[in-house]
Amino acid sequence: MACGRFDGFWEFGLNPWDTAAGALLVREAGGVVTDFAGHDYRLGDHELVATNKLIHDEVKAVGAEIAAGRSSVPEAALPPLPVR
Repeated sequence: MACGRFDGFWEFGLNPWDTAAGALLVREAGGVVTDFAGHDYRLGDHELVATNKLIHDEVKAVGAEIAAGRSSVPEAALPPLPVR
C-alpha cells in the first residue's frame, strides 16, 4: 500500500508482528490506519483498516460488516479496490 499499489486494506485476527512495519509505512506515506471503529491503530490491536484517507470510511464500513458477519455480499464477490 505504501508504494501506491492499493488504496485500502483491512484485516482482522492480527498479531503485532503482522502489522508494525506496514502501519508505520502507511502513516509515513500520508495514509491513515485505524481499527474498524475509527480509533487510531495501536500495536497489539487485532483488527486494522489502512487507506489513502480518501476512501477510509467506506473501507472501514465494509471491513467491519464482514468481520461482524453482517455483510450481505460474500467476501469473494467484492470488487477489488481501485488502484490510483
